[in-house]
Amino acid sequence: MTKHAIVALVVLAGCPAKEDYTKQKPEEGPAAKPAGDRPAPPPPPPKKKGPPEDLGKCDLKLEGGMTAEQSSPGGKTAANVAYWYVAEERKNMMGVDGYVVNCHGPSFKFTLLPGGGSPDVMPFEPKTFTFTKGKSNGANVMLAVGQATLADPNGKVEITALDKRHIAGTVELSGKMVPGNKQVKLTGSFDYVCPGFSACEFE
Repeated sequence: MTKHAIVALVVLAGCPAKEDYTKQKPEEGPAAKPAGDRPAPPPPPPKKKGPPEDLGKCDLKLEGGMTAEQSSPGGKTAANVAYWYVAEERKNMMGVDGYVVNCHGPSFKFTLLPGGGSPDVMPFEPKTFTFTKGKSNGANVMLAVGQATLADPNGKVEITALDKRHIAGTVELSGKMVPGNKQVKLTGSFDYVCPGFSACEFE
């Protein structure tokens, strides 16, 4: 045997045999689990129902030294209720839980708003606010006819319904418009639907 042949045999003998990976089946891990054995993903949460097209209205009548009658539509500028927002949003609102109701039209502007005091002066439930010479148990009212405003009103604003869907009530106020000293009486009602704020609920 030649010297070159001996060297070749030694080299071949020292090399391990080449493994045939095609004969060995790889192990199956969790990622290789058949799709049919995996649990189905949870269904998406039901889509929250939005507000109706009709957001309600406010009908008021002014009698006495000034006369006018108007109907104003609901919407985001008509009613702003703290209870129609989630807790995080309410922290950045008016400082106390409550609501603002606006009945604004071309003839006059009426507003019901918080009167300050304890945080629960405007609870999340029906309540009657009585007014005696402008003072009340938790609310303020404003009435403007052009440049004239209602001074020291007497009467009441009754919240007849308040929930996650709407706020409704009646108005019965009287007083003197200044300047001019004209005695007037304001009566009517409102029923405003939540315009779609974060905590509102619709069936």
